[in-house]
Amino acid sequence: MSSSMDLTPSTRPHGAQRMISATTLVVEAFVVFFAVLVAHQLAPGERVTTWIWGLLTVLALVACSGMLKRGAWPYWLGMALQIPTILLGLQVTAMWLVGAAFAALFVYGAFKGHQLDREKDAIDTRVLAARGEGPQGEG
Repeated sequence: MSSSMDLTPSTRPHGAQRMISATTLVVEAFVVFFAVLVAHQLAPGERVTTWIWGLLTVLALVACSGMLKRGAWPYWLGMALQIPTILLGLQVTAMWLVGAAFAALFVYGAFKGHQLDREKDAIDTRVLAARGEGPQGEG
């Protein structure tokens, strides 16, 4: 089961892995931004740190969502970006739970989406072979 850790995305233009993961990251970026607004009021002495940390996390989440088609590494980066999201719980207690929920969603989406794309690619290959078409779609 060593291949279960391979997150290399499918070449299909709108694969489940990419769509689920990108959606999760973008929605998470909005949630982080709103958490920063809450932290702005809850921790007035740490506003500069809060805004820098929060906005860098938001920008990184959005940038990562756009890089998901570039190989497996953006998915691992997305997993690493779950850490600063969860750590916003230091200022906004609800983010411990919300951040953990987004982390679980992202990890599940990356791995389950990869599995779904792999299965769909295998079905497409069998259908094309049955039709006598090559992998290039020629026939």
